Parts: sequence; structure tokens; C-alpha cells
Amino acid sequence: MTKRVISVFLCVLCVISSISFIVSAKENKEYTSDNFLSVADGIIAWKKADNGSEPDGYLINDKYLENAGTTPGDWYPIALGRLGIQDNNEGYLAVIKDRVEERYRESGRLSAAKATEWHRIALAVLAMGGDPTNFGTDENGAPINLIADGTYDRGKTTPLGRQGINGWIWGLITLDSMRYTVPDGAYNTRDDIIVEIISKQLSDGGFALSSDDADPDITAMAITALAPYYNSEKIYSYHRKALSADESKTVHEVVDEAVLCLSRLQLDTGDYKSWGTQNVESTDWVAVALCSLNIDPLSDSRFIKNGNTLFDGIMRYRMTDGGFVHSFTYDPDNPTSLPDKSNTMASEQTLYTMASLWRQKNGMRTLFDFRKEQSSALKSRINDLTSDISKIGNKTDKQTLRELLAVFYSLPETERCYVSNYWTLSDEAKKRGIDVSEIAGETAVIAFSDDDANDDAILYFTDSDRAMVDSLPEKLTTEQYVLVVTLLDKLERSEDFDGKDAYLRKLVSAKEQIAAVQAEIDSLNDDIKAELYPFDKITLKDRGKVNKIVKRYNALSEYDRAKIERWEDVVKTKTKLDNIVRAIVISVVLFVLAVGLTVFIIIRIRRRKMKKTLEMEELAAMYKDEDDEMR
Repeated sequence: MTKRVISVFLCVLCVISSISFIVSAKENKEYTSDNFLSVADGIIAWKKADNGSEPDGYLINDKYLENAGTTPGDWYPIALGRLGIQDNNEGYLAVIKDRVEERYRESGRLSAAKATEWHRIALAVLAMGGDPTNFGTDENGAPINLIADGTYDRGKTTPLGRQGINGWIWGLITLDSMRYTVPDGAYNTRDDIIVEIISKQLSDGGFALSSDDADPDITAMAITALAPYYNSEKIYSYHRKALSADESKTVHEVVDEAVLCLSRLQLDTGDYKSWGTQNVESTDWVAVALCSLNIDPLSDSRFIKNGNTLFDGIMRYRMTDGGFVHSFTYDPDNPTSLPDKSNTMASEQTLYTMASLWRQKNGMRTLFDFRKEQSSALKSRINDLTSDISKIGNKTDKQTLRELLAVFYSLPETERCYVSNYWTLSDEAKKRGIDVSEIAGETAVIAFSDDDANDDAILYFTDSDRAMVDSLPEKLTTEQYVLVVTLLDKLERSEDFDGKDAYLRKLVSAKEQIAAVQAEIDSLNDDIKAELYPFDKITLKDRGKVNKIVKRYNALSEYDRAKIERWEDVVKTKTKLDNIVRAIVISVVLFVLAVGLTVFIIIRIRRRKMKKTLEMEELAAMYKDEDDEMR
């Protein structure tokens, strides 16, 4: 009996030990940059298949470029650029510049209401290697500055916050993507934008578009926008709307509350729920936000629930084809996000999340910091300081704390956000009665050299480029659009050579021809919608309109015809009308034939009657003659 009890006890101990080992193993997962690249490669392969790109070719092919300048067209280029993957950058920049210039000629420019159109496009331009502060020209020939028009001067036309907190958040992210300077006289300053964001913090510490409860996506985006100011001692005074109270806080205090809010919202499966639905995008954004604060999102204990990390939460949504599903719950308000099929938005957000994790793992700048990577000397200064701060304890003397503060404030202001543990130093210094602001004011900034500040490459319009221009067909279609605008953009930026003006004229003319074709396509689509909808109400009196539209359609190339919307309905409508006309014609012909036959019969009968009458008259005359002779 005793032996059996001991055996059972030992078995229980073994089980407990095994469980402890499993939990421990889960809580101590290690991830390498290859883990993130592997996931990214799978997403890219899925998107290429979804887009019809060649597996070994560019994702950003001609078909993809049809969406350049739109939400589904701009986020993959952002992710690719931040992963350091060279795709069809040149083609993307050429096409999106053409689209931006075209939209700038319209009254609302990129959008009458959504400032985020400027923000997304500006970030995509940066990711592909372009300059959003000088991106094409407007209708007056002035340079287009997407940063000014979409951030600090947006209020000159439409308030930056017209979209709510989203406009302020993305305005700040975009403004700080290259730490752009806000000029004197700008409509909004940086502080204006920061105050607008932090004043919208909810009572639970998070942020949301309209709800009183924190939404993980918006909370994470707000943290990402505020991250560059996390190590600032500046105190902001503002009215916090959710509490109906005036407050004075640092960005650090606001962000810490938001981070704790996100920690509370995380589910045991490692992922997040937004608008009542568990989904991958919310989980993605929490990872991006923590990376922006230089927090390792996969090892921080606040973001490991039931042994599951954020990475575990994200990977729950990975499909066998390499893409990611939005959610495993069907959402009738979002019918394109099926619970069993990879989704482009879920996949693109996971792709740039992998870029964020990969960049952090490799000691690179954060996802939305597009500046040139830090020099080895600057990295060394930051790493050494971070290491020294981590050694601070109760026995650290005041002089050491002063020296460490001096090292921190000798860093360029825009690089101080990369010191991940500054507040350990600041809090300890204040406990010891050290005036941090005094040290900040008296410490000279030691700048770092940027040996490659001017790295603009000289472009050459090669023989193969010229051959492509020479081989353009006489009758152009929109199929040549990407090629023409790419060559034109390259030619305009290339060095001078004999014959450049002739090539320039030819490409400008080609672009105008293609624009005219596209205008006809757009006009035809508009006319179909305006004149033929609804198709079931079309009558014979509309036949002329239908025939004109068909004639215009037939004048297009086969490639361009594919861009005409609901053409099958037009064909069905024309067929229906033609059948009606054919039936009418047949009816008329049959009627005419019937009338003709009737007339023919009547005439025939009359002739017969007349003939018979004549015969009778002749017979009567003959009998009369015989009677006369007999008399």
C-alpha cells in the first residue's frame, strides 16, 4: 500500500514537473529575425499568387500598379521597403507621382475629407525611395509637398482632425517619418498635434475612434505616434475630454497608461479583440506600437498571457497558403473578410508587423522612422548608455547619475527616443534631488556625422530605355501606361544627352494619348451608369444610346475593353433590344406579305369574275345572233 502511494506521488510530481517545464518553455521562447522573414516571405508569395505576379518576379507588376495611390495599393510597398526588399520601386514611384499630379488638378486634391490619403501615400513614397516633400508639380507648376499639405498645413484647407483622432495620429506619424521641420507660420505645430492626441485619452488609458472604451488598434496607433516623444520631460497642459478635467502630463505618463491598457486587453491566446471580434490586425498593431517604444513585444511579461506571446497570437491567423485571415468569425459588416480565406488587409498589416519585428531584432530604426540608419558610432553611444543605465541601483552615486544624464542630453534630440530605459535614470536622479532640466539645458549636443548625406544617384537613360521608347506602338492603349510613365520619370531625372528632348516629346505625347484613352474609358463607364442603369428598365427608345455606347466600346483596344464595367449587361441589353427590333421587323414583313397576298387574291378573284362576266356576255351575244337568224 505504501509503495502504491509513493508511486502515485512520484507520478504526480512528474506530471507537475512536465507542466512546469512546458510553461517555462513557453514563457522563454526565443525568436530570430529568420522567424519574421519566413512569415514575411510566405505573405509575399501568397500576395504574388493572388495578384497574378510571377513567383520570381516583382509583386508590384502592372496589374498591381492599377491600385497605386489607394489603400490596397500602398501598404504592401511600405512593408516591402521597410523589409529592405527591392521590388519595382521605380515603376511604383512613377505611377503614383502621375496619379498624385492628376488628383492635384481636382478641387479636393487627394481627398476633400481624408488627410490620411496624404499620410499613406507619403509613407509609401518614402518606402520606395522617393521624396514626398517634392513629388511632382501641381496645376500651377509648383512642387507638390505631401508633408506640408497633409500635416502641418492641412488645416489651411480642411482640419487635420476632420477624421477624428485618426487624422491627428497619422499626421504625427507622417510628420516624424523623417523628423520634418515645421516652419514658422504653419497652421499646426507639433505640440498642437500632440495635445490633440493626448487630450482624447479615455478613462481606461486607451484611445478609440468614437467609443468610450479603448480600442486596441487606435490605442496602439496613438502610442506609435507619440513614441518619438516618450523620453521627453516636457509637460503638456490640456483638457482631457473623457474625464472633463484639465491635466498636465508628459507623453511618457500618457503612453505608460496606454501600454497598461493594452496589456489588460490582451487575451489568453495572445491576440486581441476589436469591435467584439478576435482578429489579427489588432494584434499586429500592438506589436508595432511596442517596437516603436523599443520594447521587445515578444519577451515583455506584460504581453505574455497563458504562455502565449503576441507572435503566437498573430500566427493563429496564418493560413496554409502563407497569407493571413482577418478573423475566424464571419463579420456581415465586412463580407470580403472570410473566416477561411487569406485576406489582403490582414496579410499586409501582418507583413509590416514582421518588418517592425525584424528591424528591432537587427537594431535598426523603428517601422515609421524612415531616416537613414544610425551610424555605428551613434549606435555605440546609445547602446553604451543603455547598458550603463541598466546598472543603476541604490548604491549609484549622484555624480554617476549626473554624468549619465549628460551623456543622454548630448545625444541629438531626435535620437534620444532610442534610449529604451531613460526613465530609470530620470526617476532615480529626481529621487536624489538632481535637477534634470538644469543638466539638459547646460549640456552641449554632440552631433554625429552623416558621410552619405548626399547620395542621389546619377540616372542614365540607357540604350535599352531608348529602344523601348522607339518600339512603342503607333496606337497606344492603357497597357503601355506603366511603361510610359516609368520611362518619362526616369528621362526627366536623367543626365542630358543628344536627342533627350526628342525622347521627352515622344513620351509626353504618348502619355497624353494614353490619358485620352483612360478618359474615354472613365467617360464610357460613367455614361453606362448614368444612361443605362438600371438595365431592366431599358426600352426601345434607349436603343440609340446603347448603340452609341457599343460603337465607342468597339473603338477601344481589346486590353482597354476589359476595363469597361458591367459590359456583359450592356451586351445582354443590346441583344434584348435587337431581338425586339427583329421581332418587329419580322411582324411588319409578315403583315406586308399578308396584305400583299390578300390584295393578290382579291385582284385574282376580280379578274376571274370579270373574265366570267365577259364569257357570259359573249355567250349571250352568240345566242342572240342565233335567235336573230332563226327569225
